[in-house]
Amino acid sequence: MTELPLNIDVWLIANRFLRIAAILLGMAFILKIVHLFINRLFIPQVGNKNLYFEERRIRTMTSLLQSIIRYAIYFIGGVLILQEFRIDTTSIVAGAGIIGLALGVGAQSLIKDVITGFFIVLEDQFAVGDYISCGDMSGTVEDIGFRATKLRDFSGVLHFIPHGAITKVSNYTRGQMQAVVNIPVSYQADLAQVLKLMNTAAKEVGEEMVEVLDGPEVLGVVEFRTTELVVRIIAKTVPLEQSKVEMALRYKIKLLFEQANIEAPNVQSVKSC
Repeated sequence: MTELPLNIDVWLIANRFLRIAAILLGMAFILKIVHLFINRLFIPQVGNKNLYFEERRIRTMTSLLQSIIRYAIYFIGGVLILQEFRIDTTSIVAGAGIIGLALGVGAQSLIKDVITGFFIVLEDQFAVGDYISCGDMSGTVEDIGFRATKLRDFSGVLHFIPHGAITKVSNYTRGQMQAVVNIPVSYQADLAQVLKLMNTAAKEVGEEMVEVLDGPEVLGVVEFRTTELVVRIIAKTVPLEQSKVEMALRYKIKLLFEQANIEAPNVQSVKSC
């Protein structure tokens, strides 16, 4: 008879930990279901393109929405676990307004980060997958969270930028980009022949490369230098592919110039294009 209370205590403790484990498993399960539901809701399906956003905006919205829901589930799960330890959570929930007031006074930077992040998404300033520059950092946006953006540069370094610190952003993946190639030409060269060959190169590159949206077009002579003149070619390209088009133009022009025996300007006077 004296061992009964001890057995009851052990059972109550075991039962409490089982309920806590069930809460944790439930949180994980709900997070998984929410993740699948959000992806299915936003990812475009064949035949229903008009019902969905563009791909980059989808990834941005899903990332932000999942972040908000994840914090909400963590809060609810934490309250339920505290209740298992017989801790009065009504004061915690009721005190949420007081905590919010304290955050507004003592953590203004956090509030600024959240509000700025909301307007970044609302105004579609940039999205996941965009290549942007912000201050002295440039890279591809990997994630837009609740209060910070993750930016990975070309060297692989991942930068965490608080939204409140973002004052100016340059987005390189919106709309058409322009490829610009300046070709130095000797004064002794036949300019008419040079322009003809450059038009041939522009036509071939425009037909061969899907990255070219418009052109390329030979503008003509844009600068006179001491020992050379400069002829410019421009082309409209898809975002982030302008360098590829510029290299193709230079390569094609070099081959045609060599075949036509057109001499290059003095090496010492050639400047970078």
